[in-house]
Amino acid sequence: MPITLKAFQEQTCAAIVARFGNVRDLYRSLANAAPERLDEARRNDAVLVLQAPTGSGKTLLAVEAMRRVSAAEPVLWFWFAPFTGLVDQSRRVVAQQAPELPLLDLGVDRQLDAVRAGGVFVSTWAALAARNAESRRARTTGDAGLAIDAVIAQARSEGIRIGCVIDEAHHTAMSGTQARIFFTDVLKPDYALFMTATPNDADIAAFGRATRYTMGEPADWASVSRFDAVEAGLLKPGVRMVRFIARDGDTAQLVDFEHLALRECADLHARIRRELSANGVPLTPLMLVQVPNGGEALRQAQRYLVEQLPEELRFPASAVRVHTADEPDPDLLALAQDPTVEVLVFKMAVALGFDAPRAFTLAALRGTRDVDFGVQVIGRIVRRHALLQSRPGLPELLNHGYVFLANSESQEGLLQAGAQINRMVTQSPELGTQTVLTVVGDRAEVQIARSGEPLSLLVSRDGVTQAAATDAGLVDVDNTALFAVASPLVELANALQASLALPGGPDESVRGARVATAFALAPQAQYRYPRRADAPDRLRGERLPSAPVDFEAGLAAHVDFSPEVLADRFRSRVQVQRHESNLFDGHEVRDDGAPDLWATLAPEAVAERAEQIRLRLRDANDRELFERLLARFVAAIEASGAEVPREEEERMQQLDLVLVRRPHLLREAYARMRQGHVVDVDISLPSELTSDQRLAPAARGLYGVYPPGMNTDEQAVAALLDASPHVAWWHRNPAMTGVGLYRWDEGDGFYPDFVVGLRERPGSGIALLEVKGEHLWGKESEVEKSQAAHPEYGAMFMVGRRRGDRDYVFLRALQGKLQSDGAFAIDRMRFS
Repeated sequence: MPITLKAFQEQTCAAIVARFGNVRDLYRSLANAAPERLDEARRNDAVLVLQAPTGSGKTLLAVEAMRRVSAAEPVLWFWFAPFTGLVDQSRRVVAQQAPELPLLDLGVDRQLDAVRAGGVFVSTWAALAARNAESRRARTTGDAGLAIDAVIAQARSEGIRIGCVIDEAHHTAMSGTQARIFFTDVLKPDYALFMTATPNDADIAAFGRATRYTMGEPADWASVSRFDAVEAGLLKPGVRMVRFIARDGDTAQLVDFEHLALRECADLHARIRRELSANGVPLTPLMLVQVPNGGEALRQAQRYLVEQLPEELRFPASAVRVHTADEPDPDLLALAQDPTVEVLVFKMAVALGFDAPRAFTLAALRGTRDVDFGVQVIGRIVRRHALLQSRPGLPELLNHGYVFLANSESQEGLLQAGAQINRMVTQSPELGTQTVLTVVGDRAEVQIARSGEPLSLLVSRDGVTQAAATDAGLVDVDNTALFAVASPLVELANALQASLALPGGPDESVRGARVATAFALAPQAQYRYPRRADAPDRLRGERLPSAPVDFEAGLAAHVDFSPEVLADRFRSRVQVQRHESNLFDGHEVRDDGAPDLWATLAPEAVAERAEQIRLRLRDANDRELFERLLARFVAAIEASGAEVPREEEERMQQLDLVLVRRPHLLREAYARMRQGHVVDVDISLPSELTSDQRLAPAARGLYGVYPPGMNTDEQAVAALLDASPHVAWWHRNPAMTGVGLYRWDEGDGFYPDFVVGLRERPGSGIALLEVKGEHLWGKESEVEKSQAAHPEYGAMFMVGRRRGDRDYVFLRALQGKLQSDGAFAIDRMRFS
């Protein structure tokens, strides 16, 4: 029995039918016009876009509109579903809502007699407009019937209108070249209704350009608002987005947010089930789980829900079903309706186009950055089940859908989707047509009347406009004058092209000329700059020899597996905050009394982080190092009196956890071991500096000039050094061959930018100076460098300036980053 439309649906449906009624009247007025005029009218006025939120009844609206339009004249409709699996679902709606419309089958009804009274073919673009066997059969005349192209042509010749309804238009006709060709060249619909829950103006405009059909502007479309669908009881009032944020930012990448999202989603699902039962609603809620890929990801999610959830939340194996296909199909739709199924696990791509009114919760195990996909995710849980539509005063818990995000940083798609759905307003399509029939004498001409554009009043027999309507009245248009204006440029371009194309033209002597230019290369000049006489001829630096053969064993022996360190092997959880917000208004849902959640660290993420920590060590073979560390780790557990895990996998996971919980453990062991290998060496200073270019003089430079290769900050600091009376000489310290420091960390060589000879500095009279750009002030390695020291020259000085500042400051490590330690004064460098 047909469903009675809600008030907002009736308003929209009536407007669609009225709009197509205007188009029908236009076609009748063109009954005696040339066929190309009718084609032009179709392209201008046949298409109407219907945008409406998922769950607001788009399919019902479209079927009812088809029924009413067909009551006025025979129409052969083509309904295009987005997937093959949704064809039967669409056919059922057509059969229920419009029983008087014959449901046609492409396999047996490709005959004129079958379509003479109109009817509906429900299909997909792939069945009619793709390069596959199914499409070829439908478009080939044979024992099964005529080619569908011939059926359409014969029906049109019999006066039957052609209509089409494109469901989820943004995912179907918008993207296929074959679909666009079929639409334009074969279907050529008299009425076309494009339905979408995620309208994309750019895609719709592109389709219009490709097919030359006028799609209209959003203000011209039929539209339904979320508010009207909520007021009618079809949609839940809201959707809440739940995301999780680790309190400790360092461990955020290690938290198993996927299992946390599944656990919290299952917990809320259980609460909703109890609430429905308490309110006497005989409904089993459905929990949806969206995974990024198929295969193992689907099985892992199913295994966790059945075997690894807390016991009070676990589902029976029969209640958790997995859908493995890439598209919605009858199996998926059946599972969504089966009350014995409590959890449906499906691929990301399947979020489109299937009804799941039982669904209240969805766990998204990957981010939803795409707004179209975000709209589809919302659509799966925003519908209100028929059992709840007529129940006033439902508990707040049952008035919302809930999306649990495993990736809190990838929420843009959902947020943008919520904003896009909110922007939809209920509006009727613009009535009337853009096509105007202009009659001059005994001739009729078709013109397009667009807002703000002039309308041609008189048309010659060859179609050239003779007069146009403007605000000032009629104005003559002389088209020959336009060509006259352009002709000098055209003639010039043609003449130039012809001359270039002719052999020998335009000037044989020019074409045949051979120009040779000789360059006399003088020997490259060499500029020599001797070292200052008052400067030393050598400096002292540090070098780190190659690692010994038994390096990995020695490194493992230096690791401090103390009882406090070993205790970290059980610290597999971290505290996480739960943030819940309303998707449509962005307001945070506060629960100040709610405690933090405990989330488990993902073993895979922990193992990857531990490997990264090991790989940062220079000279180590990672496989051998891990084996040595594991043996040493197990020995330390035994020595502590604790029980050693029996499974090697568990031992490895515990070792990884210790390395991640104490990221400096290996670095400190490396430093202890390698610092004993560091040797002090002499660094000889060349007697002169040579350059291919003349260098700017520097009064106190070691070689009397500013050396090349310095950046802006280094040049500025060098100028300050050169101008200071406290400086006897200064030297730009070259990397790798200059004064290096190796004892400051676990073996990375560090070469300060400048070596400075200072008057009145005690001891060697030499200081080391490093210039650091502001963008590096928060980097951990640079913070550690600031504490480096030379055994003879003392602690290194580090300076820098903020972007836009003129003056430099000394820098020191404070609270994990470099911060100002006072204005840069060279006089201060005289003191350690």
